[in-house]
Formats: sequence, C-alpha cells, structure tokens
Amino acid sequence: MTILAVDLITSDAPLAALRPDWEQLWRRVPTSTPFQSPAWLLPWWRQFGNGLPRVAVLHDGQALAGILPLYVLDNRSERKLLPMGAGITDYQDALLAPGVPADAAGRLLGMALHQARRDGVTSCDLIDVPPDAHLRAADPPDGWRGEWRAADACPVLGLPETVEQLRACVPAPMLRKLRMNRHRVDRIGGCTIEIATEETAGALLDELFRLHETRWGGEGVLGDPRVRAFHRNAAPLLLAEGALRLQVLRFETRIVAAYYALLVRPRRILFYLSAYDPHHARESPGTVLLGAMIEAAVREGRTELHFLRGGESYKYAWGGADRMNAVCRLVPV
Repeated sequence: MTILAVDLITSDAPLAALRPDWEQLWRRVPTSTPFQSPAWLLPWWRQFGNGLPRVAVLHDGQALAGILPLYVLDNRSERKLLPMGAGITDYQDALLAPGVPADAAGRLLGMALHQARRDGVTSCDLIDVPPDAHLRAADPPDGWRGEWRAADACPVLGLPETVEQLRACVPAPMLRKLRMNRHRVDRIGGCTIEIATEETAGALLDELFRLHETRWGGEGVLGDPRVRAFHRNAAPLLLAEGALRLQVLRFETRIVAAYYALLVRPRRILFYLSAYDPHHARESPGTVLLGAMIEAAVREGRTELHFLRGGESYKYAWGGADRMNAVCRLVPV
C-alpha cells in the first residue's frame, strides 16, 4: 500500500462528487453495513443536513481507502461535531478498506477534530458505536479528551444452520405463539408474502407508512415527514445495491404487515422498521411475517439477526441477546 493521505471535505459539492468512489469503497468492504453507504448517508444529508459537512477521507494513491462522515451542528447554545446519519442510524463507524493500518480511524478522527477547533466546536459526540467498530480503537488526538460509556442495547439473535434447529435458538413460548397465529391466519383464508422489487418498492413503502399511521397516528419515527422523505429517497438506492429487503404480508388483497430490513454481507440481516394493522391484532400478522423472514434468513445461510436499538420486549421474546452500543464524548483540553 502506498502512503495514505488524509483530507477533509467541507462543502456539499465535493461530497456529492465523492459518491462513485464511496460506493466502490463500500462494496469492497465485506462487513460494511448499509448505514455506512452513500445510499443511506447522502439522502440523510439532503433531508437533515443543517450544518457544515466535515467528512474525513483517506486516499491510497487515487483510490478512496477510508471515510468518516461527520458534520458540525450549530444549535445556538453550542457547536457540536456529530456523525452523519445521527438520529435514525443504529450503527455508526468509519468505513475502511481491507488492509489499511490499524490507526486509520484515529487519523480520520484526528483530521476532523483538528478542523473542529477552528470551527469553534465545543464537543464531538460519537454515538451509536457498536462493539466491533473501528472507532472503538481510535485514540483522541493531542488536545482532546474522550470518555466512552455504554448506550443503547441492540439485541441480536444468533441463527442456526437449518430451520429445524430454530427451536434451539428461539424460546418455546414464541414458537408456540407463531404456530398459533399461523393457524389463525389459515382459518381466515391464509396469507401471501411479497418482497419489493424496483418496480414495486415505492408502493410497498407507502403501505408501510400507511400501516404505521394506522397504528401510531402521527407519533413514532415515521411521524416526521422528513423521515418519510428520506426513506423515499434511500429505499430505491439501497434496493439497487441489494441492501434492502422490504417485505409485506397480505390477507387476500389487503396488506396487513410490513418489514423494512437491511442486508449486510455476508450473513447478517438488520430489522429496521415494521408496522402492522391493529385491526388484525388477533392474528398477529407482524409475528407471522417476522417468523417467515427469520426462516428465510436461515435458508439463505445468514447467521445473525439484529433487532437494532431498543429493549422492546418482543426482541427478547424471540431470543435476542443484548449487544451494547456505546457513545464517546470528546472535548478539547
């Protein structure tokens, strides 16, 4: 590897121009998540970016070898450095090419924090950092002090090799509930399951929004029109990358449950959003759809199902075990 050069993108035009190289880097990293892709973060920036981009990049010759997308948020009382994607992104980390030196994440962070001093930033919050993140090993540069603490639980279900072995992973009460709900669905005429394609993704996303509105009214994450606009922009890009699985369950022609999941190479699936029709709570269509998606993930050879942030009881009912995200606050000294 040639000498690595670190630079900082500080405006929108060069950030948009970086997209092809960023996409190529994301595809090269075998464990990259959709949360690190330009298909996720550039739509986020268009909807929520109300500050200054501070995107640290690492180049190996002409090739992009690393990226840490941050931005400065000016909220009147203080100026903070935050990761792009903040608020709706469950896992945050630098994206690094295979084989880059171990200190690469620290170099990217150091470049951003060097500019942060000039920007008058009073703190940098690295939020939603998972246990295996490169940022966990990134030392603060001179002149900054960092303190890590545990943040949100992100339950994970380890998957077996075969569907028949699920009984060893999923608690018996949940398996009984799944069987009972499948019987109830059969008694009212059965169901069909549909996976979104490029042609149907927009319509099925609208159905997800409709179900969420029916269940929660204007509350919840999809109550914000900017979040809905973000997903309208991001979903087709993620789908084209093979990183989105939008799946719905129908009773006859009516869609009664929807799941928005993200696919991570090679063997992980992240359950990001779901909604169901409360008028069919007795049949629990969300449970039926989730059960079908778990069985499909096992058949595909996936080994982990991530329920993502939050300690909702249903995640543990399925057998999820906590993995803890962390947050680090860095302040100048």
